[in-house]
Amino acid sequence: MLESLGLDDATERAYRRLVGASQLTVAELARQQSCGTETARRMLDELIAAGLAIPTAGRPTRYTAVDPRIGLAALIRTRRLELERTSSALEVYSAEYHERQLRSNTNGLVEVIEGPTEITARLAELMAGAEREVLALDTPPYVTADTSASDSERHLLARGIRVRALYATEVLAIPDRADRLRDLVALGEEARVVPRVPLKMVLVDGRNAVIPLTASEEGTRTTAALVRPSRLCDALRELFEVHWAQATPVFAGPAAEAGPHPDLTEADLSLLHLLNAGLKDEAIHRQLGISERTARRRITDLLERLGTTSRFQAGAQAVRRGWL
Repeated sequence: MLESLGLDDATERAYRRLVGASQLTVAELARQQSCGTETARRMLDELIAAGLAIPTAGRPTRYTAVDPRIGLAALIRTRRLELERTSSALEVYSAEYHERQLRSNTNGLVEVIEGPTEITARLAELMAGAEREVLALDTPPYVTADTSASDSERHLLARGIRVRALYATEVLAIPDRADRLRDLVALGEEARVVPRVPLKMVLVDGRNAVIPLTASEEGTRTTAALVRPSRLCDALRELFEVHWAQATPVFAGPAAEAGPHPDLTEADLSLLHLLNAGLKDEAIHRQLGISERTARRRITDLLERLGTTSRFQAGAQAVRRGWL
């Protein structure tokens, strides 16, 4: 049971005997363990070094166990720190390995994937293996015609993987895509919008990126590049972070400290999100499923309640009040 802490079976049995006895000498432990005194002394030295036993003064020297809640807990913490230090070496050695691979075979940096079925399969494989975070850049036309990408993301969020997605503002003008985005945000996705997204991309754990290279008129990807761990992946992450810092959060709930305004309905909150994202009247009325005239009336009413004269001021005021 304690092998992972560096104790073999015999030494663990010796510790168990110390735990069950007030004190033991080397000779007493040797008899109970059915071993020689040198072997018993070695096991006691290991337990002392591990912080699980202490010798007492007097002749012959007697040994007693340290309270397991103290000794074992400290040993577990030490082993955990050692494992964390060791795991940090993984990135160092992995980087050196991939750098050598790239020097010897530059073709290994980027793999071209052909066909929507193969691209979808590779994306699903990468996302299933995600350990920390998935970053996405998205803009029409869409890379898939089905909901496979959304299903994969739901699995990620259920596993506690952080997902940050940056969308072009025009995504919100497409009702079914906006609805899907709202659902994903409710599940935990962090979503922001910008007027223009430079390219489509999925970046998994900062190591592997998939970038569509071509698209048919229907928006179904036909060729994509899989970029493996390299400085190119680092640059793609930096590109994401630059745009993320300038983007506007969308469909996030109101701040917990401020809470929603008592007169602010769900419909008002949806309208505020769309205004803050910079959508025009035509896109807003399509997204909310109301007439353009009704959308304009509701926008005017919301501006008056916020005490603002422009849509930009309305969004800023809502953020300042903690409504967005």
